[in-house]
Amino acid sequence: MAEPVSTDIVGGCCPPSDSLFERCGWFYALCREHLFHDHSPEIADGLWGGEGPPAGTHLLELGCGPGFYACRFAENYPHIRTTGIDLSKALLTRARTRAAAMKLQNCSFHQADVHQLPATVGTVDSIVVSRLFLVVPNRDDVMREIFRVLRPGGKCFVAEPVQSARTQFPLSAMWLLAKLSSFTKVPYVEPHRVTTMTEAEFGGLVQAQPWQDIVFRRDGRYQFAVCTKPAGVEEVSAVNTADLLEPCIA
Repeated sequence: MAEPVSTDIVGGCCPPSDSLFERCGWFYALCREHLFHDHSPEIADGLWGGEGPPAGTHLLELGCGPGFYACRFAENYPHIRTTGIDLSKALLTRARTRAAAMKLQNCSFHQADVHQLPATVGTVDSIVVSRLFLVVPNRDDVMREIFRVLRPGGKCFVAEPVQSARTQFPLSAMWLLAKLSSFTKVPYVEPHRVTTMTEAEFGGLVQAQPWQDIVFRRDGRYQFAVCTKPAGVEEVSAVNTADLLEPCIA
């Protein structure tokens, strides 16, 4: 298999070198694999129901980190295409390595800021967002981008933790590891504490966009929303094919 093309799509900014996700990406990837809950069945049911995704579906995972869901659905549904987007180069490297190990040809990863997705994203059929709103500076901007890039009739699945104490562990551990492995004090851009959303805050964030339909669900550890974009909403302007990226297929 060819080596993955290291093409980045950056929406106006570069990944901060003083980010914990660059310094301790390996630890976050470990947490994603063994600590965080796998919502794959709930995502598949929420986005596509029992029939599964139609052939040619394009699934976008925002804040993909090590590419857990992008790879999982590319493997489970070889007739669809998945794309993972993250700002961390370190985590994207792990995502591409993961896809290569799984011999996936329908899975790609790109670097971009989820607050302002580049035009090359175009429109997508489905979006997965898991634990992203814990770390982004402006939640409203990200939610607007999600709505914008979805095709009319497309769906997004959003999952956010509700337990602050349990959710705090990965961030606190990364801060500790960064301090122990550095001889100087580095002002990392991430906060020291995560901020989970109340049920009302989560509902307000999601409902700020003009969705056709929203299905909310909540269990002891997570709150979920499956949102459908109205069929009558105009699609994002067509992308000039000359501006399209070469695929970063791992």
